[in-house]
Amino acid sequence: MEIPTQLESFCQSLSSDILEHVTEALRGLSSIDGLNRPVLRFELFLDDAVDDGGNDSHGSKHDVVPATRRPLISKRLDLSGARASVEELPVPPAPTAPLVPAAPLPPPAPSPSPSTKPEHLSPSPTLCASEPPSPRSDSPSESYPRRKGIGGLRPARPEITVIDGVDSQRQMQVPARSFPKRMKVDDDAVATLREASLDKFIVGIWEQIYGGIDLDPQSILEQWQAAASAATTADVPAPRAISDHTTGHNPSSFGLLPAAAGPAEVSGSFNQSNSFCRRVTQASRTCRSIEVVVQARWIEHFEAYVETVASSNPSLSTKKCRKAALLEACHDFGWTEKDMRNRMRIWAGYKEIKDAGGWAALVFAGMGIYRFCKYRIGFDGESTAQRLQALRPRLEVAADTLHPSWRRLLGVVGEPCAPRFVGHPHDWVVFPSYGGGGGGGGGGGSDEPVPLRATYLGRDPGFSFEHLDESVVDVRAWGGDDPRWVPPPITTAGPGVVTFTCRSCGQQQSDDAKLNGCYCFPVLFGGPRAATPVQVFRTSNGRNNGLQALTPFDRGMAVGEFVGFVTNGLQDVDVFNSSTASHPYQIWQGRQGNYTRFVNHSCRPNAQFQSFVWMSTERIVLVSKGIGAGEEITVDYSESYWRGLDKECLCGESCCRYRTGGV
Repeated sequence: MEIPTQLESFCQSLSSDILEHVTEALRGLSSIDGLNRPVLRFELFLDDAVDDGGNDSHGSKHDVVPATRRPLISKRLDLSGARASVEELPVPPAPTAPLVPAAPLPPPAPSPSPSTKPEHLSPSPTLCASEPPSPRSDSPSESYPRRKGIGGLRPARPEITVIDGVDSQRQMQVPARSFPKRMKVDDDAVATLREASLDKFIVGIWEQIYGGIDLDPQSILEQWQAAASAATTADVPAPRAISDHTTGHNPSSFGLLPAAAGPAEVSGSFNQSNSFCRRVTQASRTCRSIEVVVQARWIEHFEAYVETVASSNPSLSTKKCRKAALLEACHDFGWTEKDMRNRMRIWAGYKEIKDAGGWAALVFAGMGIYRFCKYRIGFDGESTAQRLQALRPRLEVAADTLHPSWRRLLGVVGEPCAPRFVGHPHDWVVFPSYGGGGGGGGGGGSDEPVPLRATYLGRDPGFSFEHLDESVVDVRAWGGDDPRWVPPPITTAGPGVVTFTCRSCGQQQSDDAKLNGCYCFPVLFGGPRAATPVQVFRTSNGRNNGLQALTPFDRGMAVGEFVGFVTNGLQDVDVFNSSTASHPYQIWQGRQGNYTRFVNHSCRPNAQFQSFVWMSTERIVLVSKGIGAGEEITVDYSESYWRGLDKECLCGESCCRYRTGGV
């Protein structure tokens, strides 16, 4: 067929034979007039007559397509008469292996040779009904419906385009950006000082009261006596000012801060330095408290002196009398009028705090009181006075019971030095001060505290309660054993060496701070314990007493340990049930315990009880879920407590499960 003459003869044969048969077939079809847009589609294949198996030319159906079949061309002819256009479709590549069609496909009639003509050529049903997948026409006016392919080859699936930003309520495939995310930290933000507020000021007072400070004027006298004794030992005639001392006199020469002479003395010198620095810090803090007390009292003397001057000189106005008193004070202090006015403004704030919250609020205010009274951020007078006035009896209860000697500082201004409240801090029940954080509130709730025993006499005339730091084991129930004991894990410390490993963090546990490595609950175990900033208060909805947080407790922070009388076999009383691998036991707080006894139930608690093993002894720890200052501390008593109990829950939560009693 490469010869030009043979190719020309072949083309003439195709033109005459195929056109003749197609024209005759179209004349016999009456349905062509019912088509809106008739299209003639034809396809050409090249086969080998040997592989065809001797089939006739009428298109008999076969199950297998010949392996030598190769598609040549596929065309479409528009017969509508409006526009004759032939669209040439792409020819798929020749297969390299036999193809098995998904449905039987009849083969077309064998191609005619140049020397022979087919006897009959009828329109094949396959050519008229089937259409391979073809791309869309470039012309927008031509749009043909796509048909389902039935050949062995399947068209490639188009890529699915995902449209972003489409709102959908079904959310079958949610983009990652649709999930809520935490607020991003702005690294470029400039750190600024937070403004002082009344809530922070009140929390600061509670932190000072429950901190480790010791406000005793005796510490100042001890420091002076120590300095005088050291000066006498060093043959110093008398104490002099710091500026008068020569370079040869230093604190170590007085024996106050011994200098380390060698490695062997470093440890002892360090301990002595710690003790000396602690005493000086406490003395400085005591002097600061005395300073604000004296300055607040000086404002009172100034106002009284102005009244005296006004009564002595009726012709002078009050403003001129204050001016005269101010100038006289400037002369005595040696300050300018501007400096004197600025200081008086701050000292007047000290007096306002003392008048509202009492001397305890002023003495334990801490270093933040200067800024609070100078800038007066949140210091608006009336509301501040109301909240501090409501807190006054509560502050005095905590100050008198935790710092019995603090009132001695008031002796310098002629105030009584005897404490009003004595005993344990939780031997007194305070009344709530409503209205906000820091344990503070509005104008209500300023009733005087009452003894703890008085709140239970109506139910139990013989009530008594002993405050414990550690649980007491019932000897009659357990003998000399402790049912809370848990066998320690096996260690490789060596024979005769007992070490305790925390089951939570895996670190060593020890009561010695130098050896302890477990900091799961550092406020309770592994170091000195400080007083917990909580108070027992009287509830207003019939739940008797409750426990209130005075400062915030972060999530996961220990509020306290549930301690009491470790026994077994009690019925029909409030107890805490627990067990180890060997023994079940109960902790009863009816007569012995600590402040955790007064934690009320809530169906939406802000704390929970958690078991924790410390040095092979199981402890029950009250852990915070996130408690704010001034909030009541509550826990869930669990289903076992309420089951069958003829008692109504008074938590007041919307999710309360026991409004009608136990289940």
